[in-house]
Amino acid sequence: MYDYVITVPGQGSHRPGMLDSWLARAPRAQKLLAEWSEAAGLDLREAAQDAVAMSDTAVAQPLITAAALLSLERLRARTDLDPARVLYAGHSVGELAAAAGAGYLTPATAIALARARGQAMSAACADAPTGMVACMPSKRDGAPDESIVDAIHAAGLTVANWNGSHQFVAAGPSAATETFTTNPPRGIRVARLDVAGAFHTGAMAPAQEPFAHAVIQAPWQTPDSAMLGNADGALVAGPDDLRRRLVTQLTSTVRWDLCAQSIARTSSPQALLIELAPAGPLTKLAQRARPTARTVALHVANDLDHVPALAGRGT
Repeated sequence: MYDYVITVPGQGSHRPGMLDSWLARAPRAQKLLAEWSEAAGLDLREAAQDAVAMSDTAVAQPLITAAALLSLERLRARTDLDPARVLYAGHSVGELAAAAGAGYLTPATAIALARARGQAMSAACADAPTGMVACMPSKRDGAPDESIVDAIHAAGLTVANWNGSHQFVAAGPSAATETFTTNPPRGIRVARLDVAGAFHTGAMAPAQEPFAHAVIQAPWQTPDSAMLGNADGALVAGPDDLRRRLVTQLTSTVRWDLCAQSIARTSSPQALLIELAPAGPLTKLAQRARPTARTVALHVANDLDHVPALAGRGT
């Protein structure tokens, strides 16, 4: 049973200034970010201040990965985490930071892969106008999950994210997402998402070959912690399995609901669920699914004060 579950959010959680608190009065963090910027071929510190720049998928994804890994660095400096007692899981691009946390990749390699992934997906988005919308039951007379899924398919859309707690993301052609948003089926709330295209659908097929090339070229390591795959919530079986999963993930549904089930099944009753920066969405899902779960969302560096120092080294 795992005593710590460390999760990493995906795209949409980022915001300007999200690196600031992790870099403040932290020379080591500043040095790491400079190294990671070189690996990505992108000035991450400058980009993190620019809302327009980070609206580009090619910029947002390495920034999210950097924020997560900076927060993990500070977390590890504060608390002794026995790798054998930690389970990692990432949502969409969050899998790259989770892979670095588990030991499959160095942080710099994870940042470089996030950059390659974002560039490939950004290019795929230019092929045709597509988008994504969040779907959930309406507050009154809300539709059951099965009806929401059926309505998404009937609208000519794909379930891109099955997040659990009755939350879904649908994706597909922009015309279809617009119609679904302006005329939502009975019992369903629909909201547009500010993303460049239909991630985790066939629209991302053109991104697979260039990203696969980057994945194959990257140096991989034997992990020292367990990690869940977000396509099915199963434990990743090793570097070969993870490489395959990362590439196929571009066009396959994120099943965070299955990850949540695996977390509940394999973690101890008192396990601490920690969401790395830029945190928020996965903690909310965990709290809805398991109201008694112990959770900490690392939005900013001061949130580390909420992490129990079970075997602390101090701050």
